[in-house]
Amino acid sequence: MTRIAALLPKQLSTIGLKTTLVSAMLLTVTATATMVYTPWSWMSRRNIETIVDQTNKEIAVGTSKEVERLFSNAESAQQFIESSLNRNLLDLDDPENREFFFLNVLAATPAFTWVQYGDANGDFLGAQRTANGELHFHDRDWQPTTQITDAIVNSYEVRKAALFPIESKSYEMNPPYYAPDRPWYQGAAAAPDQRSWTVYVYRSSGTPGLDVTKAVMAETGLAGVIGVGIELNQLSDYLEQLQGDRPGETFIINSQKALIASTDKAEVTPDQTAGNAEAQLTQLADVQNPLLQYASETLQTQDFEISNLDTWQRFVYREPHSGEVYHIALTPVGQLDWIVGTVIPESTYTTVINRNKRLLLAGVLLFTGGIAIVAVVMAERLIARPILSIAQAAADIEANCFDPDQLGESSNRQDEIGQLARIFRKMAIQVHQREQQLRLQVQSLQIEIDDSKRSQQVKEIVDTDFFKDLAVKAKALRNRERP
Repeated sequence: MTRIAALLPKQLSTIGLKTTLVSAMLLTVTATATMVYTPWSWMSRRNIETIVDQTNKEIAVGTSKEVERLFSNAESAQQFIESSLNRNLLDLDDPENREFFFLNVLAATPAFTWVQYGDANGDFLGAQRTANGELHFHDRDWQPTTQITDAIVNSYEVRKAALFPIESKSYEMNPPYYAPDRPWYQGAAAAPDQRSWTVYVYRSSGTPGLDVTKAVMAETGLAGVIGVGIELNQLSDYLEQLQGDRPGETFIINSQKALIASTDKAEVTPDQTAGNAEAQLTQLADVQNPLLQYASETLQTQDFEISNLDTWQRFVYREPHSGEVYHIALTPVGQLDWIVGTVIPESTYTTVINRNKRLLLAGVLLFTGGIAIVAVVMAERLIARPILSIAQAAADIEANCFDPDQLGESSNRQDEIGQLARIFRKMAIQVHQREQQLRLQVQSLQIEIDDSKRSQQVKEIVDTDFFKDLAVKAKALRNRERP
């Protein structure tokens, strides 16, 4: 330790004051910038899951409200039709009355696709809203002997809340239509005292639909079934609108993992190769959309029983090839056994965060560089230069060429460095004066020493026998020369 301590001053002195000051300032600025950037980067990464969860919940809440609205409207309309039938406001035996009633109920609620009645004898009456906005009234007459269905379709256009006839056509349906064979009819017939909710593939459009139905009872038993139908493509439209421009997929499935609605509408439309009569809802495991496949694979891998889902649940899926992370969330809709799911790529948010991190890093570097330049200039002008001038003055004193005026700029400062320069200047002048005085004293002493030395030398010569003998001879010589 002693050896190291002895070496430290020498090592530090070789670094230089200016370099030391600049390095200290740069270190301080860099450390401050790091303290700002590092926690922000760490917190932004941790907040991704919070943002994803919040997005999932917003989508789930919005979807639940939309589904609840559709269900409530359908239930209210079904109750109204049932009440009108009981109060004789609707006469199913009057062709004009039933057509007028069904069409106006359908026209009053744009969300409905069908307002219908199926008779126990196989006949069907119903008003339909088509994709182009027209209203059609279907009168299908089942012939039990020939097992064919004769249909009449009256088409109307809605203009200024009024119905205008377009055309009427008659045809034989192929395949034939027998009302008691339809899923919506069978659901109500199986529980005549209850309202029935049935999800199946509509023959008319080949897309999933929801029917709320209720049995109509007579004295002899089941007379028929009335109902309201909603084509679920509008739910897919709503999910697409809710998703917006954000990458990912949103979907609705039931407890059997059948696809009810999705932002990818192509996946919702079942395979029609077997014919409309046999079309079934698309299973989540059979989809082609990669993101929906990730959701299906996650449920299979986690061995998660979706029928037991009673609260929000999130999973994380990592794509094995790209390593991309996807957040998958499932939430009960609150109606039937429906579940809304979302698949959100984590890169949706990391891309923005990484871009912001790069912008922040660039700002930090620019800020650090600017502060560093200012720090270097200030350190050089305000600290290093005055101290170095004092050091140079000390060197000049040692070389005996000190000029008191060379510390004039530093000594004019009012800070500690100025005080140091003034004290050093005063000390330097005093040292110079003392040195000059000492030189004079030394010179005077040298003269005295030389005189004393010469006297001593003369005395030593006079006291020698040779000098004495020489003096005697000189005296005798002077005496002899006298007359």
